[in-house]
Amino acid sequence: MTPRSVAIAALLLAAVTGPARAQLPIPGPLDGPLPRFEGAPAAARPLPGPFPPQNPALAPDGRSGSGLAAGNGAASPLPGPLGQLPTRASAVMAGGCASLAFDARGRLLAGCNGPLGPSLRLLDPSSLATIATLQLPPRRNTDRTDLAGGTHFLVRADGTLLVPANDGTLLTVAVQDAALRQVSAVSLGALLAAGERPFAVAAGFDGRDWVVGTNGTVIAVPRNGGPPRALALGEPVAEDAATDPSGVYVVTLDALYRIATDGAGAPHVIWRLPVPRGVPDSHAGRIHDGSGTPPAIVPGGYVAITDDVNPPRLMVARVRGGAARRLACSVPLFGRRPGSVEAQLVVAGHSVVATNAYGYDSLATTEGGRTTEGGIQRVLVRRRGCRTAWTSDEVSPSAQPVVSRATGLLYTIDKPAGFPDRWNLAALDWRTGKLRFRALSGEGLGFNSDGGAVVLGPDGAAYAGSFGGVERFEDIG
Repeated sequence: MTPRSVAIAALLLAAVTGPARAQLPIPGPLDGPLPRFEGAPAAARPLPGPFPPQNPALAPDGRSGSGLAAGNGAASPLPGPLGQLPTRASAVMAGGCASLAFDARGRLLAGCNGPLGPSLRLLDPSSLATIATLQLPPRRNTDRTDLAGGTHFLVRADGTLLVPANDGTLLTVAVQDAALRQVSAVSLGALLAAGERPFAVAAGFDGRDWVVGTNGTVIAVPRNGGPPRALALGEPVAEDAATDPSGVYVVTLDALYRIATDGAGAPHVIWRLPVPRGVPDSHAGRIHDGSGTPPAIVPGGYVAITDDVNPPRLMVARVRGGAARRLACSVPLFGRRPGSVEAQLVVAGHSVVATNAYGYDSLATTEGGRTTEGGIQRVLVRRRGCRTAWTSDEVSPSAQPVVSRATGLLYTIDKPAGFPDRWNLAALDWRTGKLRFRALSGEGLGFNSDGGAVVLGPDGAAYAGSFGGVERFEDIG
């Protein structure tokens, strides 16, 4: 990092360890010369769908979580900003708050990975002030790219949170008026391999919750209190799982799996689709080898992932049918430029959007006026094959994007080249890929999305997790 970056990082750490009552904005020392807004207000054009069915085990779509495991979180039914004189606010929470969701009262829930380890936070959606914090079992190392045990969580239909923890348990956390309280813990240690920790969590349509460990152990946990049952895939897992009425989908370092339970409640493999692996590349912008994205359910009986080659390919598999016809299509992404994917796919209707992460080596990569390779691509999935609908040169190094079904806009955090280091909320037209507007997030290290999600709130605002904390964008027109 540059000396300026080190100084900003020190400010972030000081803010997070200061008095709990202090609600400080993320520092952005060179915001002054940067434009606050570019483009023009957009008109809302709702998307017609179809969309995957609402998961009855989860809170309503858009509120249950930011990952693909949280149902349709990447295609939210909630509206987002339209660029009508947007305002912004931020709150410093050093270490990054990558996962975001909402409770039944519309308050923001954040999974943060700070210096003291993973934690859950309950935030006021307007001021971003912290209402409550629940510290989770600590990591076993100081690696900030270690996303197991607390980074991923879901909001259930009854309002409780489902959280996999580093101590080998699956926690249930209640959201109260001004508190987050652990109410139960299911021990998974006897089912996990030696040294394995829970990583992914998903809610099944079959009356079971699902947990996937870092070594590929898939565990079905009955919600009626019956004993958990496990299946050892023996392949490392570093992505969330996804569910629909046909089962649970898990992507390992080597393959995509469809898994269901038998009559005795034991998980078993329905099918396995190998995923090609590429040559290791230190500039790929990837935290781990493998697919780089959780499985994404596509209406019409499909599930999509990306492979590990450079440039990557979008792989769309048929949920049903024989192995000979399992792969419906494989579409190259990002043209001739180097490419990799390290963000969730976004699905609306029969379209899938992927974002290029290539070149995001570390937090320092986007400092000093630099940025990454860039590129966003939308692919249409059809019965007779797939084709590219549009490509964009927009540069979104590390954000987890979201599309609003209500506005027809894809929201992400972009970082154009040039100094000062400017991060923005960018809104692209889902149908055409055209950039409609960008609103300044802030300048410098604290506003680096660094894997953080963009989510849309019940209040019409957009929220984004970043290395420095959490940000909020709202129309005032």
